[in-house]
Amino acid sequence: MVKKILRIAIWVITGAALIVLFVFGRKGYLESPLKGIHLSMEHTVGFVEKDSLIAHIKTLCGIERQASIASVDMMKLRHLLDENPWIAQASAYIDLNDTLIVSAKEYEPALRIYNNSGQSVYITHDGVIIPTSPRYTPHMIIASGNYDFATPVKSGNIADSLYWEAGLAEALAIAQAIDKDQFLKDHIGQIYRNKDNEYEIIVNNLPVQVILGDTCAIDNKLHRLKVLLGKYQGTTELEAYKSMSLKYKNQIVCTKK
Repeated sequence: MVKKILRIAIWVITGAALIVLFVFGRKGYLESPLKGIHLSMEHTVGFVEKDSLIAHIKTLCGIERQASIASVDMMKLRHLLDENPWIAQASAYIDLNDTLIVSAKEYEPALRIYNNSGQSVYITHDGVIIPTSPRYTPHMIIASGNYDFATPVKSGNIADSLYWEAGLAEALAIAQAIDKDQFLKDHIGQIYRNKDNEYEIIVNNLPVQVILGDTCAIDNKLHRLKVLLGKYQGTTELEAYKSMSLKYKNQIVCTKK
């Protein structure tokens, strides 16, 4: 019985000692200065300048004045990352080497679209609307024409009521259908929405109006166009036409100049 009581006492004392060591160790850890920052940036496009982002984080965390780990405001840091309109995901933590580890991933746009006022935004594959960047302009398909929408200050989504009637979802659907085929990507430069809210596409170096109509059966419409362009590639025969309509099932209706 005595031995049992001694064993219990030893375990209690050991546990208490470990707690004390943990408390003092944690206190020492929290009082030590943050030694550095490691930013892992997954660049899908290049909107975010890594050096500039690190400079902002250093200022926020007080790296230059050797601020303690306890004084680092992780909520403000996460807010800084969340407020960046070109960052899709981000995480941050301080490791046991007193280093702030930040990981971030950029949005990847699928389309650049211009409204009636000449202002433009990017739309990602997931339908997120992000602003253009003065730092970098990626090469991608463009949509223009009869698009009436306001550019968001930070970001939005094509599913929002503010944008649902603007035709952004349809433009994205066409862009994604084109993106699936390298031949089409190489030959189609723009998507155009006319005054009747029908969709047209502009084929590179081909002065012919190509009418899609709506986005119904878009893959089939684009396949028919691909077959036609492939058949007459390297010739000038298609230039004799004023327009080509893909609106009708299993046919292409051409109108001569």
